[in-house]
Amino acid sequence: MKKKMLLSAALLAALAAPAGAVQAASVLRTVGRHPVSAPLATVEDLRAMMRTMGNDIQDGMSRAGNAGLFPLVQAHIANNSGQIAIVDYLPGQQIDWMLFRQNGRGRVKVARDVTWGGSAPLSVFEFAVEKDGRRYTFAVPLQCGNLALKESGPAPVQVIQQQAPVVQYKEVVRQVPVPGPTVYVPKEVIKYVDRPVVREVVRQVPVPGPTVYVDRPVVKEVVRQVSVPGPTVYVPKEVIKYVDKPVEVVKYVDKPVVKTVVRKVRVPGPARTVYVDRPVVKEVVKEVPGKAECCESPFHFIADLGWLHQKEEDHVNYGLGRLGVEYAASPQFSFLALAGGAAKAGGDSGADAFVLDFLVQYNFFQCSSNGATWSPFFAGLGIGAWMTNGEDEMPSEDSGADVIAELGLRLFGNPASTSVAIFLEGRAATDELDELEEYGRIGGGLRFRF
Repeated sequence: MKKKMLLSAALLAALAAPAGAVQAASVLRTVGRHPVSAPLATVEDLRAMMRTMGNDIQDGMSRAGNAGLFPLVQAHIANNSGQIAIVDYLPGQQIDWMLFRQNGRGRVKVARDVTWGGSAPLSVFEFAVEKDGRRYTFAVPLQCGNLALKESGPAPVQVIQQQAPVVQYKEVVRQVPVPGPTVYVPKEVIKYVDRPVVREVVRQVPVPGPTVYVDRPVVKEVVRQVSVPGPTVYVPKEVIKYVDKPVEVVKYVDKPVVKTVVRKVRVPGPARTVYVDRPVVKEVVKEVPGKAECCESPFHFIADLGWLHQKEEDHVNYGLGRLGVEYAASPQFSFLALAGGAAKAGGDSGADAFVLDFLVQYNFFQCSSNGATWSPFFAGLGIGAWMTNGEDEMPSEDSGADVIAELGLRLFGNPASTSVAIFLEGRAATDELDELEEYGRIGGGLRFRF
C-alpha cells in the first residue's frame, strides 16, 4: 500500500514539473505536455481517437475505478455527435480525475482532484452519460485528448406529460381472390416393364372461357417384374498355393564347440606356473579429494515442472513446463537452453504463453575438513522470451523479453550425474521493471536432470 501511495505521489510530481502539466497542489496550468493523443479539432477527430486509443483509455478508466462506464462513453462518442459540445472551463474549475501519458509515451495513468489554473479558459469537448440513476459529465481537452471526469451526481428526473390518446379509425380493405372454374384432369398411368421413363404430358383441356394449358410433368409409375431365385448360398473361395520347387530344410547336427583357452603366465618371484582360464579385467576406482568427477558427456537433458504467480489486479496463476539441454562448460559453470509453455490456471487477465529461456548456472562448492566438496545449492541468471496471443496494450497479456533469476537446491545427485532439484524462479519483462510488484512473475518447481 505504501508503495502505491509513493507511486501516485510520483505521478503528481511528474505532472507538476515546469515542463509538465500540473503544479504540486494538483493545479493544472498548461496542457499538451503529457498527451494521450494528438490535438483534436472536430468530433470526428474525437471518434478517431476513441477507435485507435480505445484499449489504452479503457485501461486508464479501469485504473480510475470507472471501468463500467467505458462502453457508455465509447457508444456515446460513436453515435451521439449532436450531444457533444465544445465548452470553455474557466480557471478554478474542479475535475474529479484526468488521464495522461508521461511525455506522451507508455501506459495511460490517472491524476485525481485536478483544478484548472491556467491563464485562459480551457476548451474541451463535454458530454454526459447516465448509469444506475447517476449522471457522469466527461470532458476531453482539444489540445491533448486527455479524457477527464468533470463531475458526477444524481440524474435529473424527467417529467412526462401524459396526453389524451387520439383514437384513429383505419379503413380496412381486403382483396379476396375468387377461384375460377374447377377442372379435373384424369391422371394417366403408364407401366413400363423394361426401364422407367419420365414423360412430360401436355394436354389441352377445353374449359369455359379462355383455353388453359396444363404443362405440369407427370411422373409415370413404373412396375418391374423381377424373377427371384431361391436362397442365396455363399461358397467360400478355394485358395490353392502353387510351389515351384520344394523348400529344402537342412538340419545341422553338429553342435558348436566352445574351447577353453589356457595360457601359461610367468609370475615374477618364486618359479611357479599359473593357469588362467579367462582374462580378468578389474575396474579401478580412485577417488581424488578436492576435484569434481568429470562426466562422460558435457550435454544433459533437462525437464522443469513448476508454477508461477503474477499479482497484477486479480492474481493470475500459470502452470509451467519446459524441456531443454544443459551444457557443462566446467564443473562449476553450465549453460541451459529451455523451451516450453505457461498455461494460465486462474485469474481474469493474463494469457497462455510460449517461453524460450537461456540461463547461466553456477554450482557452489563447500569447504570441509576433507577438502572441497559439492554444495547442494546452485544459482542461475539469464534472459527469456514470453510470447502470447493476448492484447499488446495489456501489460499482463503482451509478449516481451524477460530477465530471469533462479536459486535451487539439489535433493540428490551432483553436477556430474543425474539429479533432482527444487528451484525458485522470478522473471519480469524488461519494459516493466518499474512495476515488479504488479506484473512480475514468481514461483518455483522441480528440475530433473538426466
